Amino acid sequence: MELDSRLDTAVRLIDETHRSSSTGSMTAGSGPIAKEARGLAVVLLFAAYENLLSTLTRTLLEAAIKCRVGNRRLRPGFRMFAIESAVKSMKDMSDKKIYSHSLPRLLDQIDSGGRACTINPAAFPSDGSFMKTSQIKVWCDTFEIGPPQRILRRTWGSVDTIVMQRNHIAHGAQTPDEVGREYSEAEIRTLIEDWRQDWTDFLVHVEQLGSSRDFYRLPR
Repeated sequence: MELDSRLDTAVRLIDETHRSSSTGSMTAGSGPIAKEARGLAVVLLFAAYENLLSTLTRTLLEAAIKCRVGNRRLRPGFRMFAIESAVKSMKDMSDKKIYSHSLPRLLDQIDSGGRACTINPAAFPSDGSFMKTSQIKVWCDTFEIGPPQRILRRTWGSVDTIVMQRNHIAHGAQTPDEVGREYSEAEIRTLIEDWRQDWTDFLVHVEQLGSSRDFYRLPR
């Protein structure tokens, strides 16, 4: 599983940089490389769940398309993806074409009958927060997954901090060493394993819901 692979990399990074000094003169994990490793582990935590949500989104949208039902039979969250392209096109349309082009196209996609399904499998329900807790809530609301904090109970309070620290490293506001100083070896190891458990539980929950065709379509 991709989630495990990415988190295993974080564990190996900590393992390789937090070995006790052969002379015993330095506490394991106190050197600059160890601090940098803990900072880079934060980046890997972010990448692990960003990839998970992106991959899950495409998997669910492709599964909805395979149900072979028209837009009107899709559940509301999936129907939003069916009209996404029409909504986006409205932003670039002049006022005089709203009623002659944009709104008719939007209505046509909403009311599409028969087997027509216009879901874009490459879409993502972004809220512009770049993967903060608000993004996870929007994702779960869109797919009717339920409150995410009930599943991510160990790590929910850490998500926004991880996003902020990852962004600081990526944009140069902080170095990996500076971020790494904010965690002890024990703290980063615990966070990695809690991250693994919570996001695995999240994945299992979504997969269970997504195993039913009624997750994607409305009953007749």
